[in-house]
Amino acid sequence: MRHPVRALIISALVVGLAATGCDKNTGTTGTGNEPEKAQSDIVVDYKGETPTPAAPVEGATPGGKLTIMQEGDFEHLSPQQIYVSNALAYANLFHRQLTGYIEDAKGGPLKLVGDLATNAGETTDEGKTWKYTLRDGVKFEDGTPITSKDVAYGIAIAFSTYGVQGPQYLQAALDPQGTYKGPFDSKGAEIPGVTTPDDKTIVFTFDRPHAELPYLVSYPTATPIQESKFTKEKYETAFQSTGPYKIKEYKRDAYLDLEKNTNWDPKSDPIRNQYVDTVHFEFTVDGESETNRIIASQGDDAAAIMTGNVVPQKIAEVKADPEIMKRTLSAATPFVRYLYINTQRVTDVSVRQALNYAFDRDAYIKAIGGYDIAEPASTTLAPVVPGYKKFDEYPGAGGGTNGDVAKAQELIKGKTVPKLKFCFGNTPVNQTVMAVVQTGLARAGFTFSSAPIDPAAFYTTVGDKTTDCDLIAGGWAQDFPDGDATLGVLFDGTKIVDKGNNNLGYFNDPAITAKIGELRTLADRSAAAAQYGDLDQQIMKAAPVIPLRYDRFFSMHGTKVGGTFASPLWAQFNITGIYVKS
Repeated sequence: MRHPVRALIISALVVGLAATGCDKNTGTTGTGNEPEKAQSDIVVDYKGETPTPAAPVEGATPGGKLTIMQEGDFEHLSPQQIYVSNALAYANLFHRQLTGYIEDAKGGPLKLVGDLATNAGETTDEGKTWKYTLRDGVKFEDGTPITSKDVAYGIAIAFSTYGVQGPQYLQAALDPQGTYKGPFDSKGAEIPGVTTPDDKTIVFTFDRPHAELPYLVSYPTATPIQESKFTKEKYETAFQSTGPYKIKEYKRDAYLDLEKNTNWDPKSDPIRNQYVDTVHFEFTVDGESETNRIIASQGDDAAAIMTGNVVPQKIAEVKADPEIMKRTLSAATPFVRYLYINTQRVTDVSVRQALNYAFDRDAYIKAIGGYDIAEPASTTLAPVVPGYKKFDEYPGAGGGTNGDVAKAQELIKGKTVPKLKFCFGNTPVNQTVMAVVQTGLARAGFTFSSAPIDPAAFYTTVGDKTTDCDLIAGGWAQDFPDGDATLGVLFDGTKIVDKGNNNLGYFNDPAITAKIGELRTLADRSAAAAQYGDLDQQIMKAAPVIPLRYDRFFSMHGTKVGGTFASPLWAQFNITGIYVKS
């Protein structure tokens, strides 16, 4: 899962579909040690035993306006295009899928449950066929009942150009050959593997078992769309809500105002509550302003949350004030930040290895705010991913974290090293910290041209196979609890496409791709997990990325915000039961 570009340097991110890896919300900060492995359990409700409505939040009061501060607009809100974690977190306000998650404020197990569907899915043939039955009372915001055909149409959209930026797992599973192109380019064709025998039932059929399907249909890929209401590009700012809130007014790059969706039935929803009257997203707030306004907690800001982390220069001030720390949440996340090295352009493995040796992890961690919000990374897998193996292919001189300039220089001695184009999301904080990264790499003799990119277009730009970026700042978290959800996404050469790439190193090593494919087919996922750590180390020998850090969540809310906690899925504030204190 992608990292929000506006949080590129200082924000701590998400685990997508993760069963693992988040602290309880202790209000404490990092220790400088390896990230914790706290929440490691998940409960999947195949029997449909989860009650509705969603459990009430103790002490919650209805009414009021919640403000959500964010440094820039969402890249996508048209559901099948959503794949960045902040959009996935806040889309819970207005998009629903076949399945979804209930998170425990006390750090208990995650629950994967039926959302629009009555349960997490039914299979009688070990995952080759799955059946979902829609709940009674599920409707679009205009009052139209949601049918299985609406879910199928949303999935069809995911195959089209209007789903190219979203996750591709379900599409690849249903149509491994990639012949179906959606309802526009494959007009009249049936969606491979999807049938709707009646208005309440949708069936998925695969050529091999897919035990992971209940996880995949928790993504907005499985958000229903009325065919008559789909307006293509315009749907980004005029989507039909299926959740507790709907659009009141949306001014791109300025604000998004939501109001209650009166056609959302709480008796149909086991996940969400609807306490606040309105939600106001403010897209013109930089990270420092977010931090300062939440610290002050005045006026509307008292009922506000921030989507980024506390900015580095304010961490000491926040930690020194016990009252502010009461509304500050700190949690480990399974998100890993990288500099992807475009292997189509930087073809010499020695040059890529030298970049890894030259990188100064200690200076980088200090530049982003210290060990309260991050830990130095040396692997592509986060420590909470099944199969993680602790290793460091590019240790600093003397075993430290300051890099090994002499080793880097030795690797590139006598070589013609090109000037590298360094691409990152254009925010003030990113510009500052990326300069620190460049300074560290320059110690070994590397030179750069900086290419800041508009955050709203970042992944679209660098995900184009023809990109001329040499180094690309990005990050990832597992989309479900399995090594394939990281290595199979970021380093499988068969998944490189013309646009919408997640393999931003454009890495295509035949031996590694074959091993990824082999592990993917193993039915015993515990046996597969044991091999992913070794594969991670093999990948790092080829150096398609520079691992930067393992992220932590360190963020604040205003004094009048209640019913929220650090989401173990998204490392944002959980908003399913949030309320404004009266």
